Amino acid sequence: MNNAKAIIPFGFLLALGLVISTYLVTDAMRDIRMSHQIIKVRGYAETQVESDLAIWNMTVKARDRDMEDAYSDLARHREKVLDFLKESGVEAQQIKILSVDVDEHKKLTEKGHKTSKTETFELSQGIEVKSRDVQKISKISTAVADLLGKGIELQAEMPRYYYTQVNELKSELLVAATKDARMRAQTLAEGSGVELGPLRAARQGVFSVRSADSSSVSERSRDDVSSISKKIASVVTVDYAMQ
Repeated sequence: MNNAKAIIPFGFLLALGLVISTYLVTDAMRDIRMSHQIIKVRGYAETQVESDLAIWNMTVKARDRDMEDAYSDLARHREKVLDFLKESGVEAQQIKILSVDVDEHKKLTEKGHKTSKTETFELSQGIEVKSRDVQKISKISTAVADLLGKGIELQAEMPRYYYTQVNELKSELLVAATKDARMRAQTLAEGSGVELGPLRAARQGVFSVRSADSSSVSERSRDDVSSISKKIASVVTVDYAMQ
């Protein structure tokens, strides 16, 4: 009888211990699963800037059967273009005159084969303008067509506009994008009824320079050089643990 009284509390304690152990193991497993659950979010930050450098390229051309006459025409056309630029307010040190390219057009036979005889010489020379006054260059580039009506053979490209302080903005935008990502992760965690844990990983994504009126962000997009007003954006992807 005394032995029975001793066995009952022992069995009770054993059962209670099994229940507690099962609870602890289950709770620990739940914690392990939660530690492996990740919230993956993207953060975004942008700022708008104005270009501070314009680069404008154009090519003057001339052609003639005689090389000397072709060069004389080229020199005359070049001086007309330079006069136009200077009269428009472009300073001499902002203008770079490139080398002359010569293309010999050979006379063709009746069957279309080239001969060794030169029929015409075509000369071309590039002119490059670099200026910090982007508004001035934008205005001049639309007026250069007036030279075509004066017999000047000229091919003018569209000006390219750059913001030269991009690198200085990168760190600032990355910090802002990372903060934005944490806010998004916090919102998701609260909506899911869990607490946001520590940062597990962070990856820099697209860093883009786009036209100010553009809304697309693409891994393959090239930096915009066609517009003066630009939008610089940074995207980061971060992983947060849930707990």
